[in-house]
Amino acid sequence: MNNLRVVGIGEGQVSRAPGDLLRTYALGSCVALVLHHPLTMTVGLAHILLPDSVNHAGSRQKSPGYYADTAVPILIRLVLETAGMYAPLGSGLVAKLVGGAAVWRKDSLFQVGDRNVAAVERLLRQHQIPLVASDTGGTASRTVTVEVASGAVTVRWSPGNKEVRL
Repeated sequence: MNNLRVVGIGEGQVSRAPGDLLRTYALGSCVALVLHHPLTMTVGLAHILLPDSVNHAGSRQKSPGYYADTAVPILIRLVLETAGMYAPLGSGLVAKLVGGAAVWRKDSLFQVGDRNVAAVERLLRQHQIPLVASDTGGTASRTVTVEVASGAVTVRWSPGNKEVRL
């Protein structure tokens, strides 16, 4: 029997329990970062709202999961600790990235979705964690489900219920 664990906006969860499913809903311009350590079957999922916390000093401390610049290092640390590892370099940790849609006008000055994707990709490169799959951009909202036992990621688009497996 599967145990569904829901990850809300600005939250992250890590699991090694083979029966767990990690899920996050309604990714518009937000991104979901999945970190997977295949050898230990450890999976982490974060739902990231904004690319950086530069203009949000107070909430950076209170809610670090909302921002890529704070959420990514925290998720890396938690996944490695749960997997019994100490450094991302050479650990076998891999990443998958979903979301970053343009939910407002495509010509918007803010481009939050694009900036979220770019921020997470930059941080993964800095930590030398390979991005092995992604489903980013577009204009549709997405729901992401991760099977802890296999690390498989299922992305369901809305509207239209298109489904992609990463």
